Amino acid sequence: MFERILFPTDFSEPSMKVLDYIPALQEAGTREVVLVHVIDSKDITLIASGGQGFLGTVPDQETETQRQLREEIQHRILDTRRALERRGVKVTVRTPVGSPGKEIVAAADAEGASLIVIGSHGRSNIRDRLLGTVSEYVIKNARQPVLVIKRDIVIGR
Repeated sequence: MFERILFPTDFSEPSMKVLDYIPALQEAGTREVVLVHVIDSKDITLIASGGQGFLGTVPDQETETQRQLREEIQHRILDTRRALERRGVKVTVRTPVGSPGKEIVAAADAEGASLIVIGSHGRSNIRDRLLGTVSEYVIKNARQPVLVIKRDIVIGR
C-alpha cells in the first residue's frame, strides 16, 4: 500500500525519528524511500549575505561557509541514505532549494509518493507548538496521506 514513501528531513533529532519506523513501514509494503532535504532559500540568502555587519562582508568567509554547509549536507545525506539501504529499501535523494513545505509537497507529487512520513518538528523544535510550521504546511497541502512522527517530550524543561 505504501510502496514509495517520501521522507523529508532537516537532520534534526525530531525529524530523524522517522528512521525508527522504517521496519514497520516495510511490513506495510514500503520498498523505496525518497529522501528529501530542502535547502531553505532563506538560509542561502543569509549565508550569501556573508554575515553582513559592522565590517561588511568577507568574500573568502562566505565561500568557506557555503562550502562547509554543502559538505555537511552531503555527509548527512550519505549517512541517512546508508542507514535506509542497510534496512533493505531502495533510496532516491532529492535536494531542492526553496521553501521547505512547498518543496516537500512538490517532491511528493513529482516522485509519485504514496505516503509522506515526516517528523512533527524540525530544527526549531518549538516546545509550545503542537506541530512545526513545515509539517503543518505539508499536512494541509499534500495530496498524499501524511504520517507524522511525534517528537519525544521532555518533562521539566
